[in-house]
Amino acid sequence: MIKEEGLIKIGHFAKPHGIKGEISLVTGYGLDGITCADPFIVCDMDGIAVPFFIESHRQKSNTVTLVRFDGIDSEDKAKLFTGKAACIPTEMLPSHDGDDGQDGRNDVTGYAVSDEKSGAIGAVTGIDDRTANALLAVDCKGKEILIPAALITAVDREHKTIEVSLPDGFWEL
Repeated sequence: MIKEEGLIKIGHFAKPHGIKGEISLVTGYGLDGITCADPFIVCDMDGIAVPFFIESHRQKSNTVTLVRFDGIDSEDKAKLFTGKAACIPTEMLPSHDGDDGQDGRNDVTGYAVSDEKSGAIGAVTGIDDRTANALLAVDCKGKEILIPAALITAVDREHKTIEVSLPDGFWEL
C-alpha cells in the first residue's frame, strides 16, 4: 500500500490529449529523470493512492508532458484523471547528472522554501535521506531546520522554489 506521507506532488493532470488515452500532465519535472525501473505516477482515486505505470511520455512544452499509462487506452478513461494531482514517491524524484558525483536528488539545493501560512523560510542546503522519510535541510536565518519531504505541496523547477504546508505547532518544536 502506498502511504500518502511518502509522496510528493509534481503537478496535476489537465485534459486528455487525443482519443487514445494520452493525458496532459502540467509539471516542471522532466519524467526522464525518474529514478525507478518501472516509473509510475500516483493519483488519488476515490480516496485511495493508486499507482499508474507510465507506458510512454513526451514533452509537449516546458510545462506540459503528455503521458500514457498502462491500461488507459481511451479518451473516456483519460478523462478520469482531469484535475487530479500527480504524485511520486520522494525516492523517485527526477534527478540530473550533476558534476558533483552525487545521485542527482540534491538538485534542489539552493531552492527557496516557503510555507503556505508563514511565507519564506529559507534555502535548501541538502536532502537527508538516511531514513525512510526524506528530510529537506533548510537554512533558516543561519540555523538548519529539517522539513519532512512529505510536507512538500509543490516544486517549481523553473523558478527554483518549493512550497510546503507546515502543520500547526511546527515552529514550537
